[in-house]
Amino acid sequence: MRFTEDHSFALFGKVKTGIGQGAGFTGLEWARSQFVEHCGIDPHPGTLNVAVEDASHQESWKAIRGRHGLTVRAPTPDACDATLYPLSIGHTRNTGRGIVAAAVVPHVPGYAHDQIEVIAAVNLREHFDLDDGAPLGLRVHQRQAIGAAIFDVDGTLLNSLDGYHVAASRATAEYGYTVSLDHVRRALNTNQPFWDFIIPEGEPRDDKRIGELREATMRHWPDALREVVRVLPGVGDALERLKSAGIRLAIYTGSGGESFPPLREAGLMELFEVIVTGNDVARRKPDPQGIVRCLAELGLRPDDAAYVGDSCIDVGASLGAGVMSIGVLTGAGDSASLSVAGADRIAAHVGGIPGLFELNQVS
Repeated sequence: MRFTEDHSFALFGKVKTGIGQGAGFTGLEWARSQFVEHCGIDPHPGTLNVAVEDASHQESWKAIRGRHGLTVRAPTPDACDATLYPLSIGHTRNTGRGIVAAAVVPHVPGYAHDQIEVIAAVNLREHFDLDDGAPLGLRVHQRQAIGAAIFDVDGTLLNSLDGYHVAASRATAEYGYTVSLDHVRRALNTNQPFWDFIIPEGEPRDDKRIGELREATMRHWPDALREVVRVLPGVGDALERLKSAGIRLAIYTGSGGESFPPLREAGLMELFEVIVTGNDVARRKPDPQGIVRCLAELGLRPDDAAYVGDSCIDVGASLGAGVMSIGVLTGAGDSASLSVAGADRIAAHVGGIPGLFELNQVS
């Protein structure tokens, strides 16, 4: 989301060292897990401290803190709770997209009203090349009204990466190659050729060998799909909630739909009004062609839709199409890579997606 747009509450401050009290939360596993669950942020150690000097922005920050935030619960009485306020942060001289972040406010007496401590999945000082005194804009996230949510499938609605891992491992066993789940994630997140990660240096990487490996992987895919690929937890309920609230649902997957069976078996395919696969487009993600086609079939403008995916490639396709970009942490991308790629929001899983939107129940 560009900081020149006015989609949510904005305030401004300056970077300042040594005013924080919440940095310790990022080193606590119980807090870290709640940061991930609440706002999709696996935090970089420490906080970026922002001093709010202007009186009007201090009042704005006070008003924001008076609203309902996301509570981080301490596991024992001797530790303190905190409240999170999801936001995007960016250098005010930078006209590009901000980084998904959150303000963390410890529940301690006398916490200063003129400071904001910000967590993010990346080192914000390094990412924006910030020195003390650098001006920053913060845009507090609000629930948005949209007409449609378009979903990626593999790694977003299904744990397909586990299936890819099984199929590729079986296919490469006779060659003595090793396939890790990290190999699968990296290839899908970056769009780099998968076999470049797998075939060791010195081994043939010609079209013949790669063709053999691909063919063997496809032979093993039906068994891997049946054995390990499932609908991810919370997906069915989230889709039903969105649908019942009048948000139209669509699918755009770069695959040919080979992993659809678990969705059909769960009775979820019927929820989707439009389905576009890689067979329907000439250009693969991150080209936005598939999302643009979904929008055309739905009859919606880009600013009335969101695309939900698990990889930086999905984020790139979203940005190219001009739709809201939502990353989930159930597949190829982690919160740092999705943040840097430009995701507007990050959720731990699809189950958290309804909480990002205004849901007006349709009778």
